[in-house]
Amino acid sequence: MLNYGIIFTSALVLSMLFTFLLARFSLKSKLLKTKDIPLVGGPGIGLAFIFALGLGIFIFNLPSLNKISAIALAALVMLFFGVVDDLKELSVAHKFLIQSICAIYLIGCGVRTQIMYLGFWGNAVITFFWLLGVTNAFNLLDILDGLTTGLVLIISSAFLLIGFLTADLGVQILSLILCAGSIGFLFFNLPPAKVYLGNSGSHFFGFLLAAIALITHYASGKNVLALASPLMILGLPIMDTALLIIFRIIKKKLPFNKSKDHVVFKIKALGFSPAKILLIMYLLCFILSACGVILTRASNLLGMGIIIAVCLFSIGVLPKLIKIEVDD
Repeated sequence: MLNYGIIFTSALVLSMLFTFLLARFSLKSKLLKTKDIPLVGGPGIGLAFIFALGLGIFIFNLPSLNKISAIALAALVMLFFGVVDDLKELSVAHKFLIQSICAIYLIGCGVRTQIMYLGFWGNAVITFFWLLGVTNAFNLLDILDGLTTGLVLIISSAFLLIGFLTADLGVQILSLILCAGSIGFLFFNLPPAKVYLGNSGSHFFGFLLAAIALITHYASGKNVLALASPLMILGLPIMDTALLIIFRIIKKKLPFNKSKDHVVFKIKALGFSPAKILLIMYLLCFILSACGVILTRASNLLGMGIIIAVCLFSIGVLPKLIKIEVDD
């Protein structure tokens, strides 16, 4: 456990250190900031990720680096162009092109779903839309101080637990670094935020978690429903994006235009403070993530019960959320 502690501590300390130094640079140079708040969370966490991953590879002497190095490289490309986006906003077409290239690269490196009977192309298509969908879901979710980073901490903790349950060292290392990095950044990002993630950070987080979900082992021949585990663990960002699209369609507006139809703003309209909204979102994410972890060990009967319960809850909440009016 000492080795895990070294990696965790290094990622935590480096995340705080790089974020602090980059924030000072941002304020002095007047780059990468909005409303006098630095947009350097992404680069700070990214640098900590590089150093901590290198340390993890050295300490554990990981036997297979193909998928891990591919994930790291693609995530860093996403981070780089996220910084470019923060400096000078990229068009939707440019963002989609960059995301597509990174997704195709991972698929070519073997980071993809392995669903039986779908074959290479079926799994490739699912992987492509999974990577782009989860990445953009986290970008859309970055609308409240501490929200995205806190959810990343909870979700990466769930993958870390599964990594230990399945003795998957690669998943353990990647998830552990994300946990530590997100904790380090939360010191600067909890309301009122002193530093923002920026598009670079939200895209980096989303892409990494989507990729980790793809290399994590869930199901066996006895618990096929465990395939729903990643959908459950990442359920809150996915549902928030799905509901956003539904709300915009109901209003006969383009789904991905900037708006306040997010679940967060719906809850805020009920009179909740930012701190209480964070607690509600954290709790929902924790429950869904816990359900996802349980699915990997549950019988098909229990797994079906969990999935039905979550679906019924979602169906029950949706009409109430639709009725809540939020001005754009």
